This record gives sequence, C-alpha cells and structure tokens, in this order.
Amino acid sequence: MENKLKQDLEVLIQQLARTFKYELCGLSMLTNKNPLTIQIFIKKDDYSDITIDDCAGFNEPVLNAIDNSKLLNCRYI
Repeated sequence: MENKLKQDLEVLIQQLARTFKYELCGLSMLTNKNPLTIQIFIKKDDYSDITIDDCAGFNEPVLNAIDNSKLLNCRYI
C-alpha cells in the first residue's frame, strides 16, 4: 500500500513539477513521524540552481494538488 501511495504521489508531483519547469528528483515519506512528513526533492529542468523562493513558490501548489487528489487521508507536512 505504501509503495503504491508513494508512486501515485510521485506521478502527481512530477506532472505538477513539469508545469514549473522543474524535475522531481526524489520523494521521501517519513511514516514514522506524526504527522506524516513528505520531503520533495526537485531541480530545475535547465539544471540552474534552485532557490528558496523556488521551493516556497512550489510548496502551495503541491499542497493543493495533494489535497485535491484525495490520495492522503491523514495529516501531513
């Protein structure tokens, strides 16, 4: 179940990342944390540096996409 969920989240986030011209490099789900912690690793598709502003600008769309997907039925950060 956890692998399927992670794969579904990766697909969702990868599609969103493309619209920002980012590439998803990795996704970690820390299930031993309460709430669940999701770490997303991205890079720009032109390999230029990612800034904190890039990450901050991507955060809200990712949260909305995850919430709207209904993939998670628990609290997460």
